[in-house]
Amino acid sequence: MTCFVTVGTTLFDDLINKVLSEESLENLKKIGVKKVLLQIGKGNFEQNVIDRVFEGVVADEGSTSFGGLEIEYYRFKPSICDDMADAFIVIGHAGAGTCLEVLALHLPFITVTNDKLMDNHQAELAVQLADEGYLLQCTPATLPETILNAGLFSLRQFEAPTKKFVAEHIKQIVGVGKV
Repeated sequence: MTCFVTVGTTLFDDLINKVLSEESLENLKKIGVKKVLLQIGKGNFEQNVIDRVFEGVVADEGSTSFGGLEIEYYRFKPSICDDMADAFIVIGHAGAGTCLEVLALHLPFITVTNDKLMDNHQAELAVQLADEGYLLQCTPATLPETILNAGLFSLRQFEAPTKKFVAEHIKQIVGVGKV
């Protein structure tokens, strides 16, 4: 069972390094994860992670076995849809596109907001979706305990709006249609 981790096109070193912390990896194993697949974007691993997990060697993509887990990483792919769809659980940044894609797949989802950003608009979306019960939201510091949150596997299922609903909503906003 795979945990897919994504930072999108951003730089979010705190997320990729925290998910590879000893505590996070142990907690992932406790919930049944056997493989961690990371999409690291422009990010970089901290030296202690490079030394501890990757035996001192990293590149733009790679793999290793560590502590009973298979760990793979890459920077970018034309599409990460298959990686998401094949996952048992997803941990990622709270970008709107990522949130909607994961929620449409009905997967257990933990969004990790970057608490170092000044105007973190992603936090608003993540908090709202968490308040509505669709996902769990945390910061890098609280990721390890969030992985063990009992609610992770009983999240509300997201139902995407129909095209007709979206079209009617747009018409209403722009004032087109029935008067």
